[in-house]
Amino acid sequence: MARSLIRNAHVVSVDAQRQVFPGGFVAVSDSRIEAVGPAGQTPDPSAFDEVIDARGGVVLPGLINMHQHHWYTLFKGLADGMILEDWVFGLLLPLAHRMDANALRVSGGIAAMEMLATGTTCSLNHSVTTTDEAMVAATIESQADIGIRQVFAKELRCRTDGNPTHPLSLDESLAAFSEAIARWHGARDGLVRMAMVIESAAHWTAAGMTTEALVLRGHALARAHDLRISDHISGGSFTHERGMLAFLRQTGRTDVRHLMQLGVLDRQWILIHGIHATELDLEHMALAGCGFVYTPSSESIRGGGIAPFALADRMGVAIGLGTDGPMVDYSVDMLEQMKVCSLMQHVRHLDPTRMSAERTLEMATIDAARMLGMEDEIGSIEVGKRADLVLFRLDRPHVGVVHRPLSSLLYAGKGSDAAMVMVNGTVVYRDGVFTALADPAPLLAEATAIARDIVARAGLDARARTDWRAVPDWRG
Repeated sequence: MARSLIRNAHVVSVDAQRQVFPGGFVAVSDSRIEAVGPAGQTPDPSAFDEVIDARGGVVLPGLINMHQHHWYTLFKGLADGMILEDWVFGLLLPLAHRMDANALRVSGGIAAMEMLATGTTCSLNHSVTTTDEAMVAATIESQADIGIRQVFAKELRCRTDGNPTHPLSLDESLAAFSEAIARWHGARDGLVRMAMVIESAAHWTAAGMTTEALVLRGHALARAHDLRISDHISGGSFTHERGMLAFLRQTGRTDVRHLMQLGVLDRQWILIHGIHATELDLEHMALAGCGFVYTPSSESIRGGGIAPFALADRMGVAIGLGTDGPMVDYSVDMLEQMKVCSLMQHVRHLDPTRMSAERTLEMATIDAARMLGMEDEIGSIEVGKRADLVLFRLDRPHVGVVHRPLSSLLYAGKGSDAAMVMVNGTVVYRDGVFTALADPAPLLAEATAIARDIVARAGLDARARTDWRAVPDWRG
């Protein structure tokens, strides 16, 4: 039985009592938290195999990124200046059609390293491509090999009028999904969990990519296995011609209302973005108990708007935080998301009390775990839970003088201040070094070669031009 002791830490437990232990400790036995408490109760260090001195640092529960598209890490820097609809058709789809199992393997490893190095120990990976068995394995195994926890939300799609080339009927897709659940759900000592992607938003339905039968039967399968369903809703530009508003005018219903009319909206659903969600939508969501995920920097960089998350919180909707994929915004730093969440909600409401540092940390830890149905395992530092922990150093020039450690970390710190990350009781990252991959350079080189080849084959070389781009002159 391996035992580790983290001591002299500012421990922010995010437990039910929201206990904070200045100078406190966390004791770990194998994969579980054995004890946590104040400095005066620190156990004898000689009884532990490893002792980590966290003086000058904050220990948090491992951060949980509730919305990621891992393979997007191959294509950072290409999407400047594109609204969402142009981004989807001009960038996402041409690249997605050229992804294969090897590209998913390499990008999965890069994504895992990037998240661990910024304090994220678990993510929900929302699949936007059509994946076969080899692609699913490549995505999952590359992450698990690095040591990060992943909820892989596999897409549920089938052959439809709008997707006539899909290789599987709905019955066949459901059967294949059941096989993936049997193989992967709970694998690697619980590092791997499965979830489902159903894209039910108006534009998917209008395009014939999603049918009511797919939504209904997919939801039934998810409920049978208690899987979460990730679903993009109410996003994009707010134009009459091609954005969400165009489909609202055609159908007379919002994306949330559509799920309510089908009778499926419940706690299985995790709804993403919701930039244009209405107050009635939020009421439905609160009553149904579904999750709602905010990706503030993603929505900002696309010019999409500021989603109503402070209002959703006040109305009792379960809310969490995600980064979106790094081909949308270019960072998966969850500290950055917490800061931007506060800033955007304060600007929306002209009220600096609407979204505190403490509230955003809850969104990125225990509330996210609860949304995933994993609150008994992760999301807080409590005895018996999985030892998913991150130590952030505050003794950095850019942090400066520290009065309130949590505020200093979230508003002055950066994800790269993560000095030690532990998942399942194993130190997987420490001081710039990954336990499972001491030299990431070869993987980064392989990822670069694969990414540039895909960009070239997609005919998108012009997006990677390095000359100075002309700046639009709006002065008239």
